[in-house]
Amino acid sequence: MLRYLTKVFSTLILILLIQSCDSSFFNSSEENISETDSLFLGFYLGMPQKDFFDHCTDLNKQQKITQGPGGSTNVEYRIVDEYDSEVSMRFFPTFIDEKIFEMPVIYSYVAWAPWNRQYWAENLLPKVLEKYKMTYGDDFQLLNHPTQGKVYYKIDGKRRINLFVKDEQFVQAVFTDLKVEKRLNEEFENSQSQEQIPSN
Repeated sequence: MLRYLTKVFSTLILILLIQSCDSSFFNSSEENISETDSLFLGFYLGMPQKDFFDHCTDLNKQQKITQGPGGSTNVEYRIVDEYDSEVSMRFFPTFIDEKIFEMPVIYSYVAWAPWNRQYWAENLLPKVLEKYKMTYGDDFQLLNHPTQGKVYYKIDGKRRINLFVKDEQFVQAVFTDLKVEKRLNEEFENSQSQEQIPSN
């Protein structure tokens, strides 16, 4: 339980630090927000849950994705020709109001092994970052986080992308819908305020 709370607290600190560094979300227009929903493979922020599963079914029929380790809550996409060795990309979204709110993604070399240093996440991160710059724009910022180390992030409209080394094997990316996150934070703050109001 303590480990879980520490992880949640670290994530909240990271969110606050990043939002204090870049307020472009709060100044963005509705046009910018609608242009930056895109994730990858045809998925997007705000995608209805049913559409996500239907799209997964279509991609599976095309043999582009498979069910990854962990059962039905893990999708795997094998990237064969884009890196110096085959890379596994695994993902599954968090849904709020039955729509994609956040999309955590992990990358790892298929040939990773503890004794195979060339395939560790620290060597994969710069290559994933370069691909992200080509796809989402090259203006990623660097934040030195006290527990997660170097975090590369980019905010476009309502979409925030965080990219960092999770551990020796995995590079972690997280796509977040800031519009929904802002609403959730406001709802949480309001609920906390209500709890503090003394009853007669």
